[in-house]
Amino acid sequence: MRKVGRGSWLWAGFVTVGLVSTLARVFLPADSPVTGVVQGGMPILVVAAIGLGIRLNRPARRLPWVLLLVAAVLGLLGGAAVVLDLTWRGELTFPSLADAFWLACYPVQVAASMLLVNGLSWRRDLAGILDTLMVAGALGLGVWLFFVRDLIDPGMPLDTRLITLAYPLADLLLLACLVRMLVSSARRNPAFWQFIAFCAAQSLGHAVWVWQAAHDVPNGAVAASIILAETMLGGAALHPSMAALQADGAGPAVRVGLGRTVLIGSACLLCPALQIADGLLTDGDVDWLAASVCSMAVFGLVIVRMVGLIRIVQDQADRLESIAYLDGLTGIPNRRAWDLELERRLAAARRTGGTLVVALIDIDYFKRYNDLRGHQAGDVLLCAAATAWQRQLRAADLIARYGGEEFGLILDGELRDAVVVVERLRDVTPEGQTFSAGLAVWDGGDESAEQVTARADAGLYVAKRDGRDRYTVAARAEESDLITDGVT
Repeated sequence: MRKVGRGSWLWAGFVTVGLVSTLARVFLPADSPVTGVVQGGMPILVVAAIGLGIRLNRPARRLPWVLLLVAAVLGLLGGAAVVLDLTWRGELTFPSLADAFWLACYPVQVAASMLLVNGLSWRRDLAGILDTLMVAGALGLGVWLFFVRDLIDPGMPLDTRLITLAYPLADLLLLACLVRMLVSSARRNPAFWQFIAFCAAQSLGHAVWVWQAAHDVPNGAVAASIILAETMLGGAALHPSMAALQADGAGPAVRVGLGRTVLIGSACLLCPALQIADGLLTDGDVDWLAASVCSMAVFGLVIVRMVGLIRIVQDQADRLESIAYLDGLTGIPNRRAWDLELERRLAAARRTGGTLVVALIDIDYFKRYNDLRGHQAGDVLLCAAATAWQRQLRAADLIARYGGEEFGLILDGELRDAVVVVERLRDVTPEGQTFSAGLAVWDGGDESAEQVTARADAGLYVAKRDGRDRYTVAARAEESDLITDGVT
């Protein structure tokens, strides 16, 4: 408990220092000594906060936080490279060694965020990856129209152009990771939301910097957003809930909620909205090719997503249908399946002139078995009997649980074949139990499924009346009102 309390105090202190530093960078001049201390000190504090958070909170997944620590160290080295550049050359060059360190942060951060939420596990959450790609595609169009396109200068050296373009593209990738985390099954605890705030503040700050650089606007306000991002990252690492920041083992929910619907709809509408905005800002000179490509990509992903949802619905419908026709205890067909299959078999027999036998089986003295051994043992007996009997049936035969301890059989062929099957069932009845059975032969005519089942039930009644552990064959209704003597 002392360790958790200490972590909470450390987290509160660090976040307070970070927020105060952010406000100081906003309101104090850039050449203020305090500003210099803030900008130089926060990267060091972040590295210390992540390392201390790993040590104190002992996260279940250590590697993502180690990678975030590596990214923070790379960012610190980038800042040190800037100081060295200014000290030795008296000015900041571009590109420089600092850009190498800062750009190296991005793949490490992306890997860390994906490891936290199983973000690249497409087999577990293909829908989440598709949703992320939709939003990333739509945002990519905005990044191109309002940031990247204005930075491209034909006279710019190749290395300068590549590094200039690398920043907005890397931030787009980080935004995609943010969306991926939001649609994942990660636990929504304080550490999660601070990490989300880190990704958002860093991407927003870099986006503002790129826009200001493209339009020759001073970029002093960007540093405040970077300090805020560092505060959120260090806070996420120090908060005790970081130990549980990982994907939920239960997997993503299949249900598409309101938030996910709004996300997909926004991604679809963003491309045409950006095209309209581009046309208004450029007096009709629309970059139709980029807008068309992004729109086609986003709508293609939407189609794939809808196909996936349709398949999910179809699979659920199939499972529900199969459950509706299976007995919940024994797993064999239930009374509803029996009724439908008997109607179908009788219709087929009428067309082809075939013969079938209907049998009803009742386990002898089942109530007494339940009373002596308990209902759980009775359930075990029913399951064992259903399994053993099903293994003795031919491919075309059907066994169903008719109700309670009573089972129904539909047997294709002549009576002598059905008798052989029933004898096999008697031999494999588990726990030394016996059963009584009534058989009725359907060999044509207008007899309905209810009528032939009633004859089988009458035969079962006679078998039980005559001492059980036997089967009785019922005569046809038009031939006699009597039941033929059973064979034991």
